[in-house]
Parts: sequence; structure tokens; C-alpha cells
Amino acid sequence: MDTFGFTQKKFLSLPHKSRHGHIIAWLSQYYQKLLTGRISQESFNDFCFKYESVLTWMDSPLPPRPENSGAQSRMEYVSDAVHTHRQAAGMVCRDELLLPRASFSDKLHGDAVDTTLSTEIILALDGLRSLFNVGSIFRTCDGAGVREVILGNTPGKENPRVQKTAMGSQKWIAQEKTRDLGRALLDKKKEGYKIIGVETAEGSIPCHCFAWPEKMVLVFGNEEYGISSHVMSVCDEFIHIPMFGRKNSLNVANAVSVVLFQARLNMDIS
Repeated sequence: MDTFGFTQKKFLSLPHKSRHGHIIAWLSQYYQKLLTGRISQESFNDFCFKYESVLTWMDSPLPPRPENSGAQSRMEYVSDAVHTHRQAAGMVCRDELLLPRASFSDKLHGDAVDTTLSTEIILALDGLRSLFNVGSIFRTCDGAGVREVILGNTPGKENPRVQKTAMGSQKWIAQEKTRDLGRALLDKKKEGYKIIGVETAEGSIPCHCFAWPEKMVLVFGNEEYGISSHVMSVCDEFIHIPMFGRKNSLNVANAVSVVLFQARLNMDIS
């Protein structure tokens, strides 16, 4: 049932890229079986033997079989094999071409926004352009327990490419969209939130030395230009991530991760 559809002679007559393409299709079909059904250890071992035989035809190194016989390790084995063959064939491994990994033990299920795991941290994004960055930030916000994301001239979670990178986490994070982020932040001040810009401005405090308030809005700016001047004028304080290399900044999604978890660590132990 899971037999490779070529004899050795026929397979070796194919062009290099075509060989890897047929292996990828075969592995991907088996991966779907792993996702949708129960595969016995005996069946999985038989599949591995067939795959290793095909690799031997090409004089390719044999990957180690997973030590753990559980479903997750089997899926990782097959998924990694697909990526190996894509790379060998010179194919680009874009996000939408990667096989999904199984996700276990999420605390929330369904599409409803739920703030029961959240803190009084709000994130504000000022003019971000990258859909990849926005989606990654939504995922980080969920992991850090952020209450809400305010999007100032920034694409939101209704965008399919944002959803792809957020991997479902956007369903659980509230968003507010505005064309006047400065005004939206002033409204948050009236609700008792401190507005903290993450920027290397004059008087900016290293994030690990900052006294974090209980209620705050963390503002991150455009990937190239940073926080706009009219939004900076609304900020109460500024913090920055100390840098130790030649570059003076991080990718904005990475910076959000550093600052949010620094804030959570300090708030949780204080």
C-alpha cells in the first residue's frame, strides 16, 4: 500500500530533480496518513525500510530512524525527509510549502477572543508593512498573554498571509485598527495605561533595567523608520534592547519577543 511506484532501473533513468519530486510526493502522501490514521510500529518500520532502499539506489546517506516510536516523532522524521529532498532538488522551502507539524496541548480552542490568560499589556504597531512580521507578532502576543493589539496603519489578522504566520493565535487576540494611532494611545492614557515606546531615543532605558508598570501599551514602529514623530510625542517613556554587535537594531518581530518576555518575567517575579 505504501510501496514506492518505481523500479530501481526506471527510477534511476529519471532526471535528478524529477527523482526528488517523486520522493517528495510519496513522502507527503504517507505524512497525510500519519495525520489522519493510526500507523503501527511494524507498518512504519516497513515504510522506513522502503524509503531507505530508495536512498540506497541514489547512494544517499540514510537518516537515523526516530528513537521514539510515537506519532510526533514519526511525523517529524517524514517532514524532515521532505525538506531534505526539496533542498537537494534546489526547491525553495516557502512557508506555504512546508508540511504542518502537529500541535499539542494548546490552552485555548476555538475562534473566540478570550482575555482570561491575559495581562494588562497592550501592543501598538505603528505603520508596519511586513505581513510576516505582523503574523509573527500575533503569535508572540498570544504566548506572552497580551490583551490586545492596536494596529496603526498596519495590516491585521483578517489578512490571510498574517493568519498563515500567526498559525491560529490571531483568533485569541483582540485587535483595534486605527488611522490615528496617536489619538488611540491618548485614549488609552485616560484608561490608566502608560505608553512606552520601544525606540533608541534620548533618555531611553535598557529594557532589563526598566520598572514595568502594571498597565502599559508597548509601541513598536515601522521596520525601517521606527516610531513616527507624532506617536513618539504621546509616549510617556522609552526603552530599548541593548545591542552588542555592529547592527543597532533587531527585526521588529524579534524585538517584540525580547521585550514582551522581559516584561512578563519582571512583572511575574515582582
